[in-house]
Amino acid sequence: MNKIKGIINVLTKKINENDRRQCNKNVAMSVIVCLSAGIMLIMNIIRHSTLMTITSIILVGGFAVTGVLAGVFRKSKASSVIMAIILTGVFTVFPISGGNEGFAVLWLLLIPLFSISLFGMKIGIGMNVYFTVLVVVLFYTPLSSFISEHYTSNFMHRFPILFLADSVTAQFLALSTEYYYKITRLQVYTDDMTGAYNRKYFIELLEAPETLREDLCISVIDVNGLKDTNDTLGHAAGDELICAVPEFVREAFGADVVIARVGGDEFAVLTYGSCGEVAEKIKLMKESSAKHQGKLINGVNLSVGTACRAEYKDLTPEGLYQIADKLMYEDKAAYYKLNGYDRRHR
Repeated sequence: MNKIKGIINVLTKKINENDRRQCNKNVAMSVIVCLSAGIMLIMNIIRHSTLMTITSIILVGGFAVTGVLAGVFRKSKASSVIMAIILTGVFTVFPISGGNEGFAVLWLLLIPLFSISLFGMKIGIGMNVYFTVLVVVLFYTPLSSFISEHYTSNFMHRFPILFLADSVTAQFLALSTEYYYKITRLQVYTDDMTGAYNRKYFIELLEAPETLREDLCISVIDVNGLKDTNDTLGHAAGDELICAVPEFVREAFGADVVIARVGGDEFAVLTYGSCGEVAEKIKLMKESSAKHQGKLINGVNLSVGTACRAEYKDLTPEGLYQIADKLMYEDKAAYYKLNGYDRRHR
């Protein structure tokens, strides 16, 4: 059960490049469908096939819009949703109309093969579930009488089995590919020692356009007394101290908070909310860390600096990070001054 939860956690994990990657896929898909549907449109007009002409027009027009959304406006989600709606509608018409068994087989078998890899987990699985239900209803309920006259008996018996086998196999392969892709990316973006994200991930996240929101807050956390811990208790104790920081952050902010190790004992936290809410969570985190009972260390003192866009409206995420870093050092200076420590022996 834990292994299954771990796999699901990886598959649902968001990675910085997800939106950019999805936009690129949507642009490529839009170009391919527009070209192929355009050729079909010409052929169907020549053959005077009304239904196929209408569907071809819908595909060309719809995918031209999705291509612009993804390529020009970088709206990956909107582009994917519109694509999914168009394909769902068009591919629902094919098996119901019974105009062409070949097209019914081709398009319905293509859905499970490409939906997840093209549209992502949520939309892809949603489409597969819809078409699975559609096939079951059309072929295994009394409604089958409405389409049986359009297809041969051989097709009616074999196509549903073919589709369901294709759907299960294709989704397994698509999810496996997505899982190993994300595992690889997470290894690139994860700090081995603490399990938090690394500096590379955090800097890329600061540069991502979707990060900038009005309620964005960035906090910088640094461990106090690390050098003393290493000198008196050993580096194993110092490592335990560093590794405890992500635990304190997740306990206060929630398991889905973005925390990255950006230096030796320095961490950065990216979250959204009001300044008051973030300040309250920082307070809870400090109280929790001070009461920590570990194997080698007891009590962890943290210095924290936080910058929220509500207070610094003109700053970019990188600017907020710089302000938070400066405020953290001010908090650290106040801590050492209060406790009579020489900063040179930090």
